[in-house]
Amino acid sequence: MNAPGGKNGPTKAGTAHPGKTAVLSFLFRSTALQSKRLVADTLWRDRPLKNGNDEEFPFVVAESVSPLRTNTDSRERYLQVGKIENLRLACGQIHRKVLAPGDTFSFWRQVGAPWRLRGFKKGREVREGCVIPTTGGGLCQLSGSLLQVAISAGCELIERHRHSALPADVLYDPSRDATIFWNYVDLRFRSPIPILFECHLTANELVVRIRAKSPKPSVFRIEAACMQHVPLRIEASCYTCFKTACLRQCNPPEEEKAGSYKTAFLVDEPQAELNAYVNCSVRSGDHLLTRNSSGTELRFEGDHSRLVTKAFPLFRLRRAWKLRSAVLRGGTVAKAHFELAQLLARTYCKHVDYDVEHICLAQTLLPHVWKAGSLAGRSFDVLMYRLPINVLEEKLQRATALYPYSKTLEEFRAPKWFAEAEEEALRAARSIVTPHPQIAALFKNATRIPWDMPSREIKAVSGDREKDLVVFFGPTIARKGAYAVREIVKQLGFELTVVGPELEGPDFWRGLPVRRIELASLPWDRIHTVLQPALFEFWPRHLLRAQAAGSHLLISDCCGIEENHEKGVYHVPFGDPASAVAIMETLLANRGKALCV
Repeated sequence: MNAPGGKNGPTKAGTAHPGKTAVLSFLFRSTALQSKRLVADTLWRDRPLKNGNDEEFPFVVAESVSPLRTNTDSRERYLQVGKIENLRLACGQIHRKVLAPGDTFSFWRQVGAPWRLRGFKKGREVREGCVIPTTGGGLCQLSGSLLQVAISAGCELIERHRHSALPADVLYDPSRDATIFWNYVDLRFRSPIPILFECHLTANELVVRIRAKSPKPSVFRIEAACMQHVPLRIEASCYTCFKTACLRQCNPPEEEKAGSYKTAFLVDEPQAELNAYVNCSVRSGDHLLTRNSSGTELRFEGDHSRLVTKAFPLFRLRRAWKLRSAVLRGGTVAKAHFELAQLLARTYCKHVDYDVEHICLAQTLLPHVWKAGSLAGRSFDVLMYRLPINVLEEKLQRATALYPYSKTLEEFRAPKWFAEAEEEALRAARSIVTPHPQIAALFKNATRIPWDMPSREIKAVSGDREKDLVVFFGPTIARKGAYAVREIVKQLGFELTVVGPELEGPDFWRGLPVRRIELASLPWDRIHTVLQPALFEFWPRHLLRAQAAGSHLLISDCCGIEENHEKGVYHVPFGDPASAVAIMETLLANRGKALCV
């Protein structure tokens, strides 16, 4: 923000500094003008802007892109990240709002007061020739972008004020010269057509667009008076000038002096591979947000004494209660997990400090955190363990067409906004971190991490025994490949060992040589072949353990383990038993023999 200069203009930096009289005079005048504007706004209020969507306004008629960070002194880092937090909050009040013809857009009416109670932080403000730290500072970057797109889209300016001075590191552009100061120095304009605002932050830029229902040629224009105006340049701020005689002079707080680039890790369900990645990536001063009370799933190496851990143990109790309630009501557990992820994401968003510049988060939280706007203005990595929801639901639809009589394929499907938010966020991510080869193949920016492999020493229960079991790891549901497995057993007639409940129905395996067993009682050293042509496997724990025990794997290409005939891993398409029969016949002919790898 930028407050207007004094009666005789702003004070030049380096020549003088404001005294008590000047400060009190500004306070008195600004309070009077704020009160006057408040009364006027109370007596004459425009109707609030309604929400809209991109489908209704498909054409971008104006766009402004500006960098979030400038080459400021390192001592002003906290003012810079504070500005980004202020922009993050303000953009959330304008993004996808619709301005109807004849209505007036008011920056302050839409954004609201930049108070600390509303989450606004200290940023740089130009006031009477000085750059001072002020709560809500830096919002003039958004007002300038809005002015630029409003002029370009042909809007009628109602109120606009120019900067009297600017910091030395801020480029002057007359097309975006719109200073603001709560609440009487405002930016107001009207549009002749319905328009939709699009305001968001990328990792490094502020993007503001105006969308319309029909294409409109650009009518960009700059007022001549604005082009002739050149604001003064201020070389230093209160954090860097150190003029101790100045009434406004202040030093950065101690915590700001020690501040540096900070990462927050948002952890959901603990998994060995992702935990190992976080363990290697974390640095002193980083934040770890975990739902577990102790965070013992992450054992850090080296000196992480300054690692800040924020745990939410009550969430664990709420999670157990919600999942148990879903089972008792006969509801979908998948829906309960979705709601729990949304709740956890909201909790985490409230506890991510504004000075965090990079986030590493679990995929379950990604769409919720993206929609909340907490990733705006930050770079982020995604700890990814499942296929993108659009790809996943496309696979489920194909499986439903293949097995329309299966009830287990009609599970909870994510809402449309969830799929759209995940797709947008994955495109914006700096890196996709995953151990799954099929997931990694979908992204150019993927970082592949290794699976946490079990030990190859699987102890026998009673001495060495031949490998004679063919195992299907359940539960018996369509997406695990149960229908294809049933057809293979019918054609070849071998005995199948089934693990897990039969959710497709109690008579699914009727008439077939099937033996049921609990996972805890499974003799891993006797498994010769695992038959699992599943639609997908995200955490193939049982497959990895069987592979470590020297078993063959006849699986689909979406089970997370790459095909390697020398190591006994064979891929077959999901829902195509014919392609698996020939391979299975060969494996059965060698049953009893150990796999040499």
